[in-house]
Amino acid sequence: MKKRLLSLLICFSVVLGVSAQNGDVVSGKITNRDEQPVPRAVLTVLNTNLEAVTDTAGNFRFSGLGPGKYVLRINANGYALINKDFQVGIGNEVKLSIRLADASDQLDQVVVTAEKKEASLQEIPVSISAISARQVNQYRLWNLRDITAIVPNLYSTNSGDDRNVTTIRGIGTTSYDPAVTTYIDGVNQFGLDTYIAQLLDVERIEVLRGPQGTLYGRNAMGGVINIITKQPTNTTSGFATANFGNYGLMRYELGYRTPIIKDKLYIGVAGMYSQRNGYYRNDFNNKTFDDQKNLAGNYYLKYIASPRWSATLNVKHQNNRNKGAFPMV
Repeated sequence: MKKRLLSLLICFSVVLGVSAQNGDVVSGKITNRDEQPVPRAVLTVLNTNLEAVTDTAGNFRFSGLGPGKYVLRINANGYALINKDFQVGIGNEVKLSIRLADASDQLDQVVVTAEKKEASLQEIPVSISAISARQVNQYRLWNLRDITAIVPNLYSTNSGDDRNVTTIRGIGTTSYDPAVTTYIDGVNQFGLDTYIAQLLDVERIEVLRGPQGTLYGRNAMGGVINIITKQPTNTTSGFATANFGNYGLMRYELGYRTPIIKDKLYIGVAGMYSQRNGYYRNDFNNKTFDDQKNLAGNYYLKYIASPRWSATLNVKHQNNRNKGAFPMV
């Protein structure tokens, strides 16, 4: 018996906002605890499309922000992620001096989108667990059910066909209409036959416990699993990994993100292939009957028109093949 699961997700989103006034400038310098400059730190202004990278002297500069309060997020290799609040007035320049702590000395400050906008985890009045990209790699979270080991009040399992059934605080269902909904990059996965279980190129995972129907609609009685994948930016980056294990396990991942036109047009691609032999053997024909093969991809094309206006074309797919968890013969 062979089952084939093919999920194709095409997401086209447009974010509109009020154009910011030109001329308002934010600049500054990033240093470490020894007051040495931190080059190639990536800075993003939350809830906008603005991004900057520090130069060799640790300096950065933004322009195009209108008057208001903002949060600056700083990400640098070897240092803890931090958020910095700042305010922009009318026609004035804001200068910031920011010191980073080593990742071994300070925990990352977590940003989530649980309320449909970027905000610090400490400001969200919801019972929520957040898993960063660093934790996804460290814990080798390859499938959505793997988060069971690190997220309180959540249990996820499947019968061998890679279609997970998840409960939060004991609320769940084994039907095709789940009580815990899964969102990937803002798109509801609806049912067991349409959602993508493999984790690929993940930026973070948010688990919201308790009813979330006000913001997330139906199927959110038990809670919500919100998965955000990495989007292309002005920084060119890529990755390639290979993993091997028992039962013939092989998993390969490859990805690349780069700007086509700086500050305007970006492209990103990521792919994954994995396979393993079955855990069980049919003594009658001496063959395993739950072999699995998975092929998944994530493709981005993003256009930035202004600090508050963007259009994204995102295509995801997963092809899951297995010989069946419980064959009749």
